[in-house]
Amino acid sequence: GPAFGPIRPLPATAGAGIARGGPSARQPRAPMGPLAAEIDDGPPARSSTAPAVDLDDYVKGAPVDPRIEEGLSQLEVLRRSDAWKNTFELVKKDGLALRDAAPEILGDREMVAEACWANGLALQYVPADLRADFEVVCCAVTQCGAALVWASDDLRDDRDVVLRAVSANGGALEYASERLRADRQTVLAAVAQRGVALRYASEELRDDAEVVLAASRHSKQALKYASLRLRRDERFLREAANQPPLAAAPAHQQR
Repeated sequence: GPAFGPIRPLPATAGAGIARGGPSARQPRAPMGPLAAEIDDGPPARSSTAPAVDLDDYVKGAPVDPRIEEGLSQLEVLRRSDAWKNTFELVKKDGLALRDAAPEILGDREMVAEACWANGLALQYVPADLRADFEVVCCAVTQCGAALVWASDDLRDDRDVVLRAVSANGGALEYASERLRADRQTVLAAVAQRGVALRYASEELRDDAEVVLAASRHSKQALKYASLRLRRDERFLREAANQPPLAAAPAHQQR
């Protein structure tokens, strides 16, 4: 089959969460909400008339976790909570359990990466900022190419991301950017996995004999998406009809 260029490898952490503190890990989010000032600048000075307990010492009616006062970030405290640990165990078994996660847990990059590795369709429940995260989206589309539909516009225009998606499911070419649907390497990878993905290729590539022949090796049905010029070329049609079929793709590549 056609030779494809290299794809950026996923980090070794994929499938086991994104390593905390490693070079590829996103730094913990800056603290937000009423605790931010206290965490960044230390506790505010109190006047002699201040109440015994400030309102800022509460979040949703709960007192400040003493571990925050000990210098742990809110993210670190969250990851040590029973709620986080229970959700993490659930998403490792079924990524779609992410849909029932609390909002603060949905914002945790390690949690959503693990869920997307377990089931790429979990990307639909991920906040918008993490749908623009290269590693999170790669975890999703490697497991389920069609998850590309939920990736950010920028990542649907990223060749590495799209190549992973179409290698898992050629039909994911439908969700690639217009630029990549006109990219020869990307389209060849898609039609090698699913011939009828030719329908999503640019008009120019549907008139490319090599691309159409590659698609016809996977499925003769792909010929109906070739350009009118090629469909009227009897010599080309005979050559396409005589193309040896590709071996069936492994089950894990038909997602």
